[in-house]
Amino acid sequence: MNNKYGFNMVIQHREAINCISLSLIHKSLRTKALVLELLAAICLVKGGHEIILSAFDNFKEVCPEPRRFQTLMDYFLNYEVFHIEFMVACMQFVNIIVHSVEDMNFRVHLQYEFTALGLDNYLEKLRFTESEELQVQISAYLDNVFDVAALMEDSETKTAALEKVGELEDELAQMHERIQDVEHQALEKIAFLETELVQLRQERDELAEFKRHADEEVSTLRRVVQHHEQESKNRQSMFESKIAELENVTKSLPKGASTPALAEILTSTPPDTTASNPPTSPVIQPPAPAAPPPPPCPPPPPSRVPSAPVPPPPAGFMQAPDGAMTIKRKVQTKYKLPTINWIALKPNQVRGTIFNELDDDKLHRHIDFNDFEERFKIGSAGTLANGNSEIDGLSTFPSKRFKKSENVTLLEHTRLRNIAISRRKLEMSPEKVINAINMLDLKQLSLENVELLQRMVPTEQETKAYKEYVGEKKNVNLLTEEDKFLLQLTKVERISAKLSIMSYIGNFYDNLHLIAPVTKRSESRRFFV
Repeated sequence: MNNKYGFNMVIQHREAINCISLSLIHKSLRTKALVLELLAAICLVKGGHEIILSAFDNFKEVCPEPRRFQTLMDYFLNYEVFHIEFMVACMQFVNIIVHSVEDMNFRVHLQYEFTALGLDNYLEKLRFTESEELQVQISAYLDNVFDVAALMEDSETKTAALEKVGELEDELAQMHERIQDVEHQALEKIAFLETELVQLRQERDELAEFKRHADEEVSTLRRVVQHHEQESKNRQSMFESKIAELENVTKSLPKGASTPALAEILTSTPPDTTASNPPTSPVIQPPAPAAPPPPPCPPPPPSRVPSAPVPPPPAGFMQAPDGAMTIKRKVQTKYKLPTINWIALKPNQVRGTIFNELDDDKLHRHIDFNDFEERFKIGSAGTLANGNSEIDGLSTFPSKRFKKSENVTLLEHTRLRNIAISRRKLEMSPEKVINAINMLDLKQLSLENVELLQRMVPTEQETKAYKEYVGEKKNVNLLTEEDKFLLQLTKVERISAKLSIMSYIGNFYDNLHLIAPVTKRSESRRFFV
């Protein structure tokens, strides 16, 4: 067996290996050591481990043994003479036969066979032997031994730990879901509160503006009242002085004084009261002094008091009062136009506004209202001429109502109308609009159109409605053009953020010009402080 060919022939001959294993019953410990070294070498060859185990099974049958390897362990444990070479060879063989197996269960099985034969207890005694070679083999065996009890304990611990980990992962997933729900509720609450805050701020601004106007009106009224009070005081003092003057004149006149002299005194101009206190309201100057009346009469009012009213003109020549509004003619349109929420002014409220000077005929001559109707029409031609009033695409008849169009809309009437008007202002196809938004291109999409699109961005409810409509596999072509346009906008990712960025870019220089003076003033103040 010192060469390759002889070794191969021995391995292929099963009886040869059996005979070698039976040589362990030889009395010479040196022979036993050589046999164990040879068997250990065969065990390291591919397929040799099974051959050696088969040989020891044969050994168990030939030399009746209650357990496999029992004769070998008897020689190892119960020796008559301590032969170090045999002990080292035996320990080396045990190491190789047990630890050269890859299957862990099989290794534990072989290890248990030697443990049952008393090997573990005996190795505890031999650990402190003086032979270095024997200590190396013993240490190698003990280092590679599987502690089955510890492994079982670790396995049970691991199983319990895995169960605990599973429970913790479930709890963690539940906590994540709860956190997400809480975050979602918090976001909804924040959005609701922000909406309310915006509304409250608008109401506050409106109330502040109303208060400012009211304060201005009150201050104006106070000034007017003060002026009228001052004017009335001046008039009263003037009248009192005039009465006193008249009394003095009447006392100083003789009893037979003529009436013309009295009239001359009455028609004389009072002292400069108008120069010191000019009135704010227009003053009607009195007529020229008339001829003295034939009979004496009580003193007439002073010259500043308005004269008697002029009699009205004859019928047929009645003029409209100043500031009165002329009757506007009613215009009959060919198409149905969008309605506008407005409140009619009362005739006395029109005075002082732009509506008082508007000339409808002049405007009709300068503005092409046919083009105006074509741009803003929301109904087909002839709907108004036929005398049928249409509301939201429905024609009313005495007996029934039928739908005018088969198109479907998911929007409210006001929202649909606003989208239609905004789309006409855009004058761009949805593809160009979406491309310009994705490219943040302010050349294709002007700042005015960006502001239009910001008001046209679909809300969460509208986006959800469109997703449900598409998810139910309904025909998209049945939607109105406005709904199709909003459906395209819902497919743009972060459209609100992109439009906000475009608006910020477009308004950047305007904001910069507004902020620059304030910044300079704040810097100058900080410098002086």
